[in-house]
Amino acid sequence: MMDSEISNAAALNVWEREAVGSQRAGDASLGSPEYFERIRSYRYGYETPFIPRTFRFEALSGKRVLEVGVGNGIDAVEMIRHGAVYTGIDISRNHLRLARRHIELKRATAQLEDLIEGDLLYTELPGDYDVIYSFGVLHHIAHESAYLRKLRGLLKPGGELRIGIYSRWSFFNFYLVATWLLKNRMRNSLNDWSSHIAERSELGQPVVIKIRSYRQIMRVLREAGFVPIHYEKRGFVKNYIPVVGRWLASDGVVLSICAHILGWYHCIIAVPDISLQ
Repeated sequence: MMDSEISNAAALNVWEREAVGSQRAGDASLGSPEYFERIRSYRYGYETPFIPRTFRFEALSGKRVLEVGVGNGIDAVEMIRHGAVYTGIDISRNHLRLARRHIELKRATAQLEDLIEGDLLYTELPGDYDVIYSFGVLHHIAHESAYLRKLRGLLKPGGELRIGIYSRWSFFNFYLVATWLLKNRMRNSLNDWSSHIAERSELGQPVVIKIRSYRQIMRVLREAGFVPIHYEKRGFVKNYIPVVGRWLASDGVVLSICAHILGWYHCIIAVPDISLQ
């Protein structure tokens, strides 16, 4: 099998069984209004409240947006709410079904161009997108360099790639390594253990999970023909700080400073290198 087929099969094994982030909904019925509201509240109220601001959702009005990896459609609805003309692509039928349900519940279908099932690398898309957005996805793709080159070709002149991917020097990655050493005792590979904890995959059946330094991911982007124009390190939550953490604002100054040092996500906005066109 090709790397892309292996990568997709591993991801589908997890996401067709359980949509990413669905554990945040607790006992709410799958696809119900309460299900989506609980996930949204967790995402924007606790875990990643920085997403709409960092990725400039407020400036999407009238822009054609392609999201790679739709999840439960939480960010899709938020981008549409800000006026984006939205297309989403995902390899998981489960994700697409839930994203469509969420968009329909929010009566946002007028701003929906398409929801597409498939591997972006092998799927024909119209292109000419103003923005391509992908949060928490590219680090799961074995063939990401080819993906990035494909994405570059789908952007219109002056278009932007906006991505969030895992950071090596982060509190959560240190936690993954510590629990691998102390709890798993290295019985599985670090990738397998990290996938099990971070992505809820079964041990022995990991999804691809790439956790890299700032320098490494910048090199990957430049080699694929992108020029980064904005960078933030984000993703540090209250529970990382014992006792007093509960009193801190999820998107406040203290956690933002902590995230700058030990955040879980590289958040990057990049544009195509015009010298390659």
